[in-house]
Amino acid sequence: FYRNTADMASLEDAKRNDGTGELAANLREGLGPGTGLEGKGTVCKACGGFFAGTVSTSGGTTSLKLVNSSNTHKGRSRRLIVDQVQDGDDEPEIASGMQRHKSLHELDSIPTTECSVMRDYTTEEAVALEAYRAQGEKSLEPNLHVRGSLNDHEAKELAELRHQLALAKARIAQLEKIELGESKDFNTPDSDLNESQLLGRQMCREETARRAALRLERVTEAQAEVASKVGRGTVDGSMYDFTTGKPVKTEVIVARGVVSNPMLAAFEIIPMASASSPLFVFTDETVNELYGDAFVQGFEEMGYVMHKIVLPDGEDAKTLEVYGKLADHVLSIGIDKSSVLISLGGGAVANVCGFIASTLHRGIGLIHFPTTLLAQCDASISHKQAVNAPHGKNLVGSYYAPIRIVVDTDVLQTLEDWLLPDGMGEILKHALCQDADLLKYLEDYDGPLNDPVFLDYVVRRTIELKCEVIDIDPKENKEAVVLIYGHTLGHPIESISHRMGTACCLSHGQAVAIGCVIAARVAVLMGLADESIIERTEQLCAKYELPYLIPCDQSVDRIMAKLPFNKTWTKEGTMMALIERPGKIFNFDGHFKVGFIVH
Repeated sequence: FYRNTADMASLEDAKRNDGTGELAANLREGLGPGTGLEGKGTVCKACGGFFAGTVSTSGGTTSLKLVNSSNTHKGRSRRLIVDQVQDGDDEPEIASGMQRHKSLHELDSIPTTECSVMRDYTTEEAVALEAYRAQGEKSLEPNLHVRGSLNDHEAKELAELRHQLALAKARIAQLEKIELGESKDFNTPDSDLNESQLLGRQMCREETARRAALRLERVTEAQAEVASKVGRGTVDGSMYDFTTGKPVKTEVIVARGVVSNPMLAAFEIIPMASASSPLFVFTDETVNELYGDAFVQGFEEMGYVMHKIVLPDGEDAKTLEVYGKLADHVLSIGIDKSSVLISLGGGAVANVCGFIASTLHRGIGLIHFPTTLLAQCDASISHKQAVNAPHGKNLVGSYYAPIRIVVDTDVLQTLEDWLLPDGMGEILKHALCQDADLLKYLEDYDGPLNDPVFLDYVVRRTIELKCEVIDIDPKENKEAVVLIYGHTLGHPIESISHRMGTACCLSHGQAVAIGCVIAARVAVLMGLADESIIERTEQLCAKYELPYLIPCDQSVDRIMAKLPFNKTWTKEGTMMALIERPGKIFNFDGHFKVGFIVH
């Protein structure tokens, strides 16, 4: 459990709280000779906290409780129960406690680089801390139970503590899987499918084979014509080769409060190598009014040379024309190879800033500070940079990894009301395709959409899910096709809605929500998923204020005519990501996209 406490007293103060010495005696007995626990413990040099151990025996099983004394973790003292120790074992699994302590660092955005640097604490230290903790329980608990009900502040505190407990349990479960060497398998064997799904899978296999045959025929015909003229000359040449590129790691840091004052960050934001280089902050008109000056000032006070560029709000900035003007503007001011471009805004700002960074000097530094829910869960958590073209969204772009991405969920409290549902479209996508537990959480949640605890949780979990697939499939050919779920038809619907004279202008999240419902219907029609997935998707869209019907002024013909300008299009037709059940993307024989021949 978690408990809010006052600042930890010194060890001397803690000892004085052990008035009669009875607690000390009991603890010494529990940690005494023959238990294998005497003097065992750890101190974390990353946060300054240490664990104290107590022992209890029930039903033949001995349990060790480790109490984290550090108030570094947002003022919360955290108590964790490690793996149970069977009678007869020489020692408890102290390492498991260390791993759980590391998870606290990850939840609170504290570097874990030194977390493995532990030292044993003395029995005296353990006695002092346990005495202080016990005294704190005696003094705090009556305040919570004397009255018949909690006041508003206590009720809010209790709700947050329960939410943090759920997060900790989920994180501990993830770490336990890692300890056991478990890995997520995205492939579904035939034995896990029902009869309808097996028939659908067979149909997909046949369709895939048909597409492959059509492509082979087309390619072979073209090759035959070209081959008759290639390599038939008389001039020979010497051949050499080289290899380029290596894996690039992007840090994603969730840290609240750093946008309004970057100097509060306890971590490096801009690389030291760029300390003397010109730096540029790209933002939009709305975000600039809220945070622009304070954000830039924070870096200037650290000694950086900053320039600010303000873009128009929304998709109007994502054009080749704007890209050209901004690139020329940056070059005119002057940059060097160590310069960094920083995006402070939503997905449009991140895309424009990222594409410019990827092309100037053939690539300079890039850092994202996403300020919308959609950007924090999707657009900015990516190595894809792009601008729009007249034919469709994101058709001109590059794969270019940012140095780091800093996510501050506090800024979501200043969003316009419609931007929260917009971001939920991408969150629903991840829940439907990757995490049945997150899906259930979203279905059961009954609080306000702007609740900081709720937003912090869904942002963190969605980032975890997206990083999971990007890391193993950066080009979105297999496991990471979850990222295009709802987009195959969502993108054309969104693009058409932006034409002059249309009935409504859909945001990206709204269009993705509609695309998710269409994908669910396609999966059901093909027998790949149970019909209930349609109702669940529609109900979630309605709950989070998202549309799930195609606008009345759009026709099937207009939508299908847009498909060739989608990035999943091939000459043999379009490709879609579908789901087979909540939390699981449909797949067969290593394929994660279903192909359709469109006539």
